[in-house]
Amino acid sequence: MSEKKTGFYKLEWSALFTVLGVLLLFSGAVAVTLIAPDHIDPSWKQASSTYQVQMYEVSDPGVYISTSNPGGAGLQYVYHMQEGYTLHAYQESEIVRIQAPDELKAYVTPFGAEETTLTSRVLLLRPLKNLDYQRALQEKWSSEHSEKSPPPFFELLELYDPQKKEAFAITETDGVVENWIDRDFTLLGALPPYSTEKGTIYISNPKEYRISERDYLGSRYWLYDENGEPVEDLDELKEGRVRFLSRQDLIGIGQDIYRIEGCWYCHTDQTRTLVQDVVQNGSAQYPAPPSSANEYIYQSVTFPGTRRIGPDLSRVGIKRPHRDWHASHFWSPTSKSLGSVMPSFAHFFDDDPTGTAPNPFGVPNFKFEGIFQYLMTKGTRITPPTQAWWLGLDPVQTIDIIEGKPE
Repeated sequence: MSEKKTGFYKLEWSALFTVLGVLLLFSGAVAVTLIAPDHIDPSWKQASSTYQVQMYEVSDPGVYISTSNPGGAGLQYVYHMQEGYTLHAYQESEIVRIQAPDELKAYVTPFGAEETTLTSRVLLLRPLKNLDYQRALQEKWSSEHSEKSPPPFFELLELYDPQKKEAFAITETDGVVENWIDRDFTLLGALPPYSTEKGTIYISNPKEYRISERDYLGSRYWLYDENGEPVEDLDELKEGRVRFLSRQDLIGIGQDIYRIEGCWYCHTDQTRTLVQDVVQNGSAQYPAPPSSANEYIYQSVTFPGTRRIGPDLSRVGIKRPHRDWHASHFWSPTSKSLGSVMPSFAHFFDDDPTGTAPNPFGVPNFKFEGIFQYLMTKGTRITPPTQAWWLGLDPVQTIDIIEGKPE
């Protein structure tokens, strides 16, 4: 006579099936995450563009940020120039003129030239004081313009060879977007390994970064001084008086802050293939491209998120590119978003009322600057700026994707 199967016996089998089911689901998730990208769609692990690669691998590690005036909130950006690696352009404009010795004139791009001259040779610019040349340019400008407005004051620069394989330079930049060129350029010298026929980033009109020390009320402080002493090496830039952080360092700090503060609880980081997503993160005329796996390949941790208590952040670098807006929003969210339930993040700032955020670096408000730089990577590096979707030039073919058209 067979034994009677009890409810406890059935429960044991149910538990076994549950465990097997969990293991099967886990194995499937691992297979999809680790195996499928290599064997089904390798593009998941490939960069979305050469611009993305160059920004993360070349520009971010080579751009250094610190305060522009010790004790203040202003920022300055210093570029690490390396011979044979970074590309540089020496460009005249309507109000900028560059003089160079005969052996260096080929490196100058004259105002109105059809092609930009690029080189990986380390050359630098310095102010040129020449009143006669200034006066001649102003007289020429007045003769060519009928309006009665006074002629501009021209910036006069001199190109010279510092006889160095690497140097540190200061130039005009917003610290977020870099110069990019993909057509109409001439290269003098070897092409760096990261540059391709699809385009390249470059540094425009670099002037050597020099500093000097001053005394004020018994204390010594440093500041940028075109007549000061040059910074000799990275150790001095990062560990010495100025305590710079690279943009790569700040992006890493920002990613950690985003994780630690739990920003992903309330914000997603994914533009779905839904009309409301691509329009909300873009516009009706120029919808934002839906998120793809290769956007996140330079992140050590990704935060796609599941809840939208706050807005999606996957394209915030395009939608909200202004530092002042984000500074105000983090300090007091309701000052920029009426009715926001987001808490204040005053501890991101050096003048935090609670006094809980000492700053060991030369970057003012380094926690805020870190998360700002991290957010500015969102949506800005999918394609080069000359092919940007917000200009209507969308190689990602966003409209075809959301309409389900075959490739």
